[in-house]
Amino acid sequence: MVKDNFKNVVKQVQNFLKENTEWKERYSCYAKSIEANLPIINEQRKNFNQFNPLRLYITTGSLKDKKAVFSVRYLGQEVAKLSVKGENIILSTKGYEKNNTEHFGCNISVNNEDWTGKCASDFRKYFLNHYKNNIKRKNERKRNEEHRIESLLLAEFSKRSSKNKSLTGIQPVKIANACFPMPTPISASNHNGIKYSGSGGGGIDIFARVGKHPTKLCVIEVKDETVSKEPPIKATEQAVAYATFIRELLRHDPTWYKLFGFSGELPKSLTILASCAMPYNKDLYDTSFDGQIIDIDDDKIELHYIYFEENNNTITKIDSSINKKISKEQ
Repeated sequence: MVKDNFKNVVKQVQNFLKENTEWKERYSCYAKSIEANLPIINEQRKNFNQFNPLRLYITTGSLKDKKAVFSVRYLGQEVAKLSVKGENIILSTKGYEKNNTEHFGCNISVNNEDWTGKCASDFRKYFLNHYKNNIKRKNERKRNEEHRIESLLLAEFSKRSSKNKSLTGIQPVKIANACFPMPTPISASNHNGIKYSGSGGGGIDIFARVGKHPTKLCVIEVKDETVSKEPPIKATEQAVAYATFIRELLRHDPTWYKLFGFSGELPKSLTILASCAMPYNKDLYDTSFDGQIIDIDDDKIELHYIYFEENNNTITKIDSSINKKISKEQ
């Protein structure tokens, strides 16, 4: 019965994508634009480093015209833009000053100034001190909390060394060495239903690569709380919806396989992992769907779970079936 629910999600998404074919040309155009501009943007990216706890994100819309505009985020909330034009690296808080003040008490405005200049340096130091002192965000909202958790998990998954890493064998999919919030034409973040939303669709919370032999893509749906109205199995259904789109996208345009960090040909048989990521709650701890396989022709979606604990804006513990899978394969 439970597996049938997941199969129905796959069929529903496939039907949406067959009925609304505009996504095919749009995503192929995204891929061509990224592929054409990525070499020079990668060179530009070498000119500056990410400065924790600020994190860099890049979107499909900002990867064009041989220049990059990076979103600078703190605890998942956008606080500035970083523009790269040749060797010039420019930081601007225009449009973000009000939220920066209301949420973080930051009154520092940076008006298109050099990333290495004093004003930009003061801006970075402010958020570093805010993080080190574990100052609570003001004007907290539900969406902000979800972004905060997502940011903490990205920071944990991005660790290069397995030492002190709660979940080994995982790295977020990045473009130009920046977090890449993969867009989809499917909206599935609401537990009440899945729909086709075109260019205004949803985004994958965390898109990652897991394991080594072989490396697989993993779609992760993040929740900031584990409650009975939206239990783990429902969050995993949402991950399955997005994973189904990724499967259809790769079969339509294999260029994306390369953009996701793979050097070889798209496999004839593809396995994509779909997982929830939720705070540990002993009363709603559910592993019943772990390892279940949903077949899509020769391809597969494999179900997993991630339960985490956090303290002072740091992930302190992770319990995941992904660890166990990777251990078996090595």
